[in-house]
Amino acid sequence: MKKFKTIYFIYNADGGLWNEIKYWYQKNILKEGSACDLCDISHNKYFVRLEWLQFIRELKKEYKVKVLHRNEIPKNIQEKKYAFPCVIGETENELRQIINKTAFIDLGKSTNVKELKDYFSQVIAY
Repeated sequence: MKKFKTIYFIYNADGGLWNEIKYWYQKNILKEGSACDLCDISHNKYFVRLEWLQFIRELKKEYKVKVLHRNEIPKNIQEKKYAFPCVIGETENELRQIINKTAFIDLGKSTNVKELKDYFSQVIAY
């Protein structure tokens, strides 16, 4: 197992107050636009889920954790052209995709932080 120094959770949405309001409005009122499966797991209709905050807090005991929107990611991750949402692990020498977009599609159907946490634990062990 590679030791990650940083774990990046990256939403398939842009950050910033205006972008978040626009995303919420398109998703919940207009019922259009692309939804972010990580958003569905980490947030309910109005607020961040307490279980999500607890999961991130637990991870921060072992890793540096960054939860970012696609317009906030560092250049070295942008260059890799990952599909979002995803989870990226950074070692001293490389970036490794821990959870890809396809896995999030399956996990997002349940909007369940526990399933994400269990899946994360399984894939990070390898």
